[in-house]
Amino acid sequence: MRKVVLSLLMVLPPLLLLFWGSPPKEIVVSLRFPELLLSFGFGGSLAAAGAVFQGTLKNPLAEPYTLGTAAGAALGAAVASVMGFPVEWGALSGGLFSVLLILLSFRLFSDPLSVLLFGVGLTAFFSALILFLYALFPVYTLQEALLFTLGYITPVEISVALFLFLVSLVFLFLLTARSKSLDLLSLGDETAFFSGINPGRERFLLLVLSSFPVSLFIAYCGVVGFVGIVIPHAVRFLGYRTGKLLLPVSFLVGGSVLTLSQWLARTLLYPTVLPAGVVTALLGVPLFLYILWRYTGGRS
Repeated sequence: MRKVVLSLLMVLPPLLLLFWGSPPKEIVVSLRFPELLLSFGFGGSLAAAGAVFQGTLKNPLAEPYTLGTAAGAALGAAVASVMGFPVEWGALSGGLFSVLLILLSFRLFSDPLSVLLFGVGLTAFFSALILFLYALFPVYTLQEALLFTLGYITPVEISVALFLFLVSLVFLFLLTARSKSLDLLSLGDETAFFSGINPGRERFLLLVLSSFPVSLFIAYCGVVGFVGIVIPHAVRFLGYRTGKLLLPVSFLVGGSVLTLSQWLARTLLYPTVLPAGVVTALLGVPLFLYILWRYTGGRS
């Protein structure tokens, strides 16, 4: 049954996004195919990063969106665009700086809830700074800045989309190669240490590897939430629990879900195009609340 579900997720959303409405071949090649590469690569990177964040930080609600890494990358991209620097480098700098802050909070605070609240605060602060920056330096309108914080996926040149997609695959391979470290860290630092790895170093490495492609995609697509929380839990529910399977399957499912969300964003209120992040929030918030209830003892 799970193979049937996964097969449908792999095939149906890309076909809908590419061919819905029977567009001309030129539209499929020049607009929809790059959009598909962006959506699938971004969603897959978010889901894989969510699995890494949850395992390394031992927090079921951790992901780049809730812990501020995505907002940090978006702020870095905004600063770079205002200063005239490449937005990719700005996004990478902001995302990696946020990872360092999260690791610091992980050392300072003793419980996962405090780390989560710290990340929520970072997200709110960085998002406010983005809007303030664009109001102060009107390179873009406030409407465009708001859309950027909501995850507005627009087609880019096919060479750029293909490059970003290949980057996501490379980092997925690097993460999967270190899946044993992820499994050990999810069992606790003491278990990881006595199994022969350095918990602090491996946690830093895994978080950086997972945040790198996410930050690059954010430079072009903005901030998309809840994919990184919901998808890893859904994949674990399907029976893929070890990192060697969890990471690639999460990537495939996350890519398909964001592709489906992008198709819905284009078709729900046609001709108005919604930000994909709005759709993922509408789909993901109820599941996020269920996960929160489940892991805070709600079932008792």
